[in-house]
Amino acid sequence: MAAGTALSGLPIRVPADATEVTTDGPRPFVTRVRYVRSDGRVVHWQARAHRKVHGRGLTWWTALLFAVGSVCFVVGPLPAYAEAVGARADAYTFFVGSLFFTTAGYLTYVQVVREDGHRWFGWMPRHLGFWAASIQLVGTLYFNVTTFAGLFDVPTDLANRIVWRPDALGSVCFLVASALAFVEAGHRWWSWRPGERDWHITALNMWGSVFFGLSAVGAHYDPSGSISHVQLANGGTVLGAVCFLVASLLMMGEGRPD
Repeated sequence: MAAGTALSGLPIRVPADATEVTTDGPRPFVTRVRYVRSDGRVVHWQARAHRKVHGRGLTWWTALLFAVGSVCFVVGPLPAYAEAVGARADAYTFFVGSLFFTTAGYLTYVQVVREDGHRWFGWMPRHLGFWAASIQLVGTLYFNVTTFAGLFDVPTDLANRIVWRPDALGSVCFLVASALAFVEAGHRWWSWRPGERDWHITALNMWGSVFFGLSAVGAHYDPSGSISHVQLANGGTVLGAVCFLVASLLMMGEGRPD
């Protein structure tokens, strides 16, 4: 392995005189590297941990934005809140929450691509974190579409196309992205590490995505223009947002403002 060469497109350089070099991760991706330096020191490098620690300020702000967006999605479906503020303000609550999600999703993406020398945009197909962040960002854009459409009276024949379909696609993106993030943190397709903060964060995000997916199932419009299963739609949204909120608060502990 040549010195000064990034390993598998990752921001890590293994010295030429390093020994016992091992890599780990769900192939073809590498998410963890271990090697022994010439002075005998053992070096452990992990993709997610490296990104979060070396970008602590960005990590903290990303978590804060996700937390605020999650709060919007927690209170939005609650009948008491909707009755107190009115249908219009309730719809704006979802839309504003989706904007916080998108901003946080973009910062997550920026944190990944900056490791490869990019600043605002980049292409890192050999980086598992890149795929997780990119797919998540696309999902937030779908939520922007569906929550924006929710601000208007949508004709019954268009409800599934311009309200429900973006919601469903966004939920699928979130589920795929959270699964990839879980895999990156655990270095394998499945891991059980309840003693580690990153395991709880990524597992909670994955559960949140599952609940959002269930919410999308319940939010499908029937021929009369009514939501098929209101309880499932609202309950899935609340539970999913609670999972995202707790994960965001845990992630705030991984970083502090610079």
